Amino acid sequence: MKISASSKILFLLGFVLLVVTNIIVLAGVSSNRSGNPEAMVTLTERELQLPYRLHKENSGLTLQISWRVPTKKNSLYERRPDWLTSEKLKELGFTIDPLRQKRKRIAYRYALPKEVFIVLEYNGESYMEAVREAQATLAKKENLYKADKGDKKLRDAYQRAEKDLKEERISRSRLFAIDAGLDPKRLREAFPDRSRFIITRGVVRPDYGYTMTTDKITGYVTKLSNGSINVPLDQRKIFDPFILQKKLRMGNTQPPRYDVKLAYGSRLEPWIVSAKGKR
Repeated sequence: MKISASSKILFLLGFVLLVVTNIIVLAGVSSNRSGNPEAMVTLTERELQLPYRLHKENSGLTLQISWRVPTKKNSLYERRPDWLTSEKLKELGFTIDPLRQKRKRIAYRYALPKEVFIVLEYNGESYMEAVREAQATLAKKENLYKADKGDKKLRDAYQRAEKDLKEERISRSRLFAIDAGLDPKRLREAFPDRSRFIITRGVVRPDYGYTMTTDKITGYVTKLSNGSINVPLDQRKIFDPFILQKKLRMGNTQPPRYDVKLAYGSRLEPWIVSAKGKR
């Protein structure tokens, strides 16, 4: 079977494109890891979670960064931090116009997102506040239950609060997005501890929050630009035993099973330096 000249050319072009792409990727990795790391943090399974499923045909493994935002609602799934106000959105380059009331919600709900620099705080004041809120909620629910132990709803609410505090202390992520900006150098000056504060890229957009009594322009942290991290082949054996076991998930009170030393380079992209299992 003869191969036409055009097919040979297409094959050659595809091969050249693949080689060039790999060279660009490797050059980016080398550039990111050159010099001293921008940040070096040791996280656990609470912050770096195994995938829900692994495909048999894919031998690669990635860890997903689990992060939260400080909010008065103390919701695990809330992505509207208290600090991402309309003033902060203006600092990030968004145009906040005084639109008519009926148009606000639609205009801001569908506003275009923007990539900015996000500050992640590990095991700091935001996490401590989340623990205190869980403690206060438990104390309140416990008092109500003690006043009427025959009430099933009060008992269930007390037990949920008790479990909530246990999860907060043992298994929930301690990594919080606490600030954002357009200049990573200025953010690093404001948060100099490189073992506790990570500066990385993330996506935010304006939104319109409202309740029965109030309404306001707010911001939504859509995602981290580098939200997953590839596990090097020489580190894979650390995680294989845990993949076969019951995984740590939200709503679970298992303690973390491994530690991971994570570095962020000059391009603010993360990589795994080392990993070890806990006994």
